[in-house]
Amino acid sequence: MRRRRAGRYMLHDARDAWERFNRRQTPFSYMSGAIPLLLATVFVSDLLIAHPHLNRVTVSLWLVFYTVATVLPLALGTRYPRWAGLVMFTAIEAWSTYFLLSSIHVHAEINALLELPLVALYIGWFYPGLLGRALIVFGVVRLLLVLQLNPDLGNGVSDPRMLVGYAILVALFCFEGARTVRRQLRREACLDSLTGALNRRGLRELEGSLRKRASRRGETVTVAMLDFDDFKGVNDAGGHIAGDAALTASVRAWNELVERRGTGAKRGGLVARLGGDEFVLVFRGDAAVAEERLRQLSAGSDFAWSWGIATAETGETLDAVLARADAALYRSKPESGRGSPIAR
Repeated sequence: MRRRRAGRYMLHDARDAWERFNRRQTPFSYMSGAIPLLLATVFVSDLLIAHPHLNRVTVSLWLVFYTVATVLPLALGTRYPRWAGLVMFTAIEAWSTYFLLSSIHVHAEINALLELPLVALYIGWFYPGLLGRALIVFGVVRLLLVLQLNPDLGNGVSDPRMLVGYAILVALFCFEGARTVRRQLRREACLDSLTGALNRRGLRELEGSLRKRASRRGETVTVAMLDFDDFKGVNDAGGHIAGDAALTASVRAWNELVERRGTGAKRGGLVARLGGDEFVLVFRGDAAVAEERLRQLSAGSDFAWSWGIATAETGETLDAVLARADAALYRSKPESGRGSPIAR
């Protein structure tokens, strides 16, 4: 009985230790440790499965380096900086170049080429597009130079142009695949799953860039808060399916109204769902134009909704603009009887 109880305590302590460790990690720290761990495993295999021309001293030194590179990001966790990942990238590229230029057996050369797709995946996922593409171009140019400096690459077992060409193609595929998945996940994180409008996070991320572009072009930015006058009645009459259809149809009409193009803020305005039947429209234009467009659309809509409008002032925060638009929305409600939907 005591042994069982002691075993349960040990298991409980181990689980708590793992949870504490896991809470301190990020996807970046995990992947920053995983790549050198994989390369360290390759060196361990080289030492355990000896082959001709193996330089044990060099392999052991690189094994020590990659062991440290594995432990460091996991030890720092959330504090592991992005620049440290670039240092690791530089070290891996240096290791790969050394083996591709000095190795006299195919085994080491293949190992050195295999790192490129791993690094491409890592760079594509965790670093900005411009920096990532510059690093990938650097890696590709490096391999092409190696091909010129070491024409005996492959030691006659394989055409060196094929070895390098395949490595480059797989690396480019990994990089672009990581960038594509990253963009898709980021896009989904910024969108309301029902209507396709931006959510609060998407609105905050894109509203600032829209205002900067508008400022450079001398355009006014107008924010409108909208909600349905009797959304509960829509749900009561047709169920939640009818309510969902009303929201979706309205968002489609509002997208056309603000000339929204895609998820970003490069062209047109924005449509965001704050929750329930409450929405925000961001126009490129003054309040009078936005008011007129909303009146025309509302007149032909199957659903009744009210709105309040505020013009974004220079340096004004999004929360402040929304607060003024929300106050104008309250005044415009049919039951309020207080008049203008435009904030003064």
